[in-house]
Amino acid sequence: MMSKQSNRWYYSGLIGLLVAVIAFQLIWLPAPYVMSAQLEWIEVINWLYYVLLLIPLCWLIGAWLSWRQTKNEQTAKREVNSFLQIIIMAGSAALIVLLSQPLQYLAAAAILLAIVILAIGLTLYYRLGVKRLLWRGLAYALALLVLLCPTGYNVTYPGMTMNMNSYAQLQLAQDERTNGWIDGVLVFERPAFPIDWLYEKLLQQIVVEKAAENEPSINETYRQVVQMKNNANELAAAVAWQQAGKGQAIYYDGVQVAAIMTQSPADGVLEAGDIITAVNQVEIVHRDELLEYMSGYVRPGEEVELQLLRQNERKKVVVGTMPASEDEQRPVLGIAVQDAYHIDLELDISLAAYIAHAGGPSHGAMLTLALYDQLTSADVTKGLHIAGTGTIEVDGSIGMVGGIPQKAYAVGRTDADVFFVPLAGMEAAKAAAPHLNIVGVEHFEDVLSWIEQH
Repeated sequence: MMSKQSNRWYYSGLIGLLVAVIAFQLIWLPAPYVMSAQLEWIEVINWLYYVLLLIPLCWLIGAWLSWRQTKNEQTAKREVNSFLQIIIMAGSAALIVLLSQPLQYLAAAAILLAIVILAIGLTLYYRLGVKRLLWRGLAYALALLVLLCPTGYNVTYPGMTMNMNSYAQLQLAQDERTNGWIDGVLVFERPAFPIDWLYEKLLQQIVVEKAAENEPSINETYRQVVQMKNNANELAAAVAWQQAGKGQAIYYDGVQVAAIMTQSPADGVLEAGDIITAVNQVEIVHRDELLEYMSGYVRPGEEVELQLLRQNERKKVVVGTMPASEDEQRPVLGIAVQDAYHIDLELDISLAAYIAHAGGPSHGAMLTLALYDQLTSADVTKGLHIAGTGTIEVDGSIGMVGGIPQKAYAVGRTDADVFFVPLAGMEAAKAAAPHLNIVGVEHFEDVLSWIEQH
């Protein structure tokens, strides 16, 4: 009798795992049905996630019941069964701990999950025998393969919106008024499984593509996107502060070398990460100044003296120039550059932790708008439900992001009045959501200007 009870707990957890995997893969579908300025689906997911803990809890209860029965048995299989139940209990308890820290220990959780399922399978094999377990086991293994077998492909699909005024709240907000409804929008990208080809056939804006070679591990990818999110949060606050006329927050330090063209004059002389601070003893603060000096005072083939910072050490180097491929009269060093800057701003910002928002910088533009909304005395949205995507850059420009069609489709399922996208992505957005009011923008001020006019 006790073994039947423990088996039920095992089966409940195993079936619950399949249901949870499918629910995770289709988590974006219910988004439009839980939609208000006060509560969006992304916030509900935070609560629903912890239902996952019931799966290892079922296995833990089943193993405990089985272990109590096994320790009183006097059979040849007693030691093996006891060992398996201990593995299941320990593994299930560890899974509960790991899953309580969402997305942080995915690799470890996957390994533990495989061990626990294997131990449960062996337990059921000893109890039921090959004949009774064979078809059940094969069916379950096939379901797991269809749902979770790696394929070497990635899948991109629509995400959901998130109210940026709920995501980030300034303690310096000027009053107790209700802030406007400003949505960022997520897109999901993950390793593809066999089931995703079915989803691609049945649902819209799901794209399965071959994964790039030398793709980083899941843990490394997670680390990178979290860092991108944190950088975007910091920069959005600084840009919003300056746009609201509160003072300076961004200070330029020079021009950083981002990449070097092979066999160019800079190859072997400059290094990625170098910060150029002067050219021919003329101080250079940001990228535009470097481009203007090179175009106005240097001829192709001439050498220039660069003062730079390399790993906090000051250096002087001499670098040749060559004609630009698109304009032989314009000299270039053969480098890609970006502004080097630091932010000096202390703001008390409360940031919500959304399980579905692992990271990335694409919420930057709308986060800037939300913080600007909180820093000013009037409702910047003018009562509109605003959605948008795009990075925020140090000069206030709005950068291109991936997944534009999927994001447009996700916003198109809501009642947003306008969807701001980087200008380069406007046509792709319109093709994905032709009924949606889509506005292409290049700068944060373009967003403010459009809202003011409409």
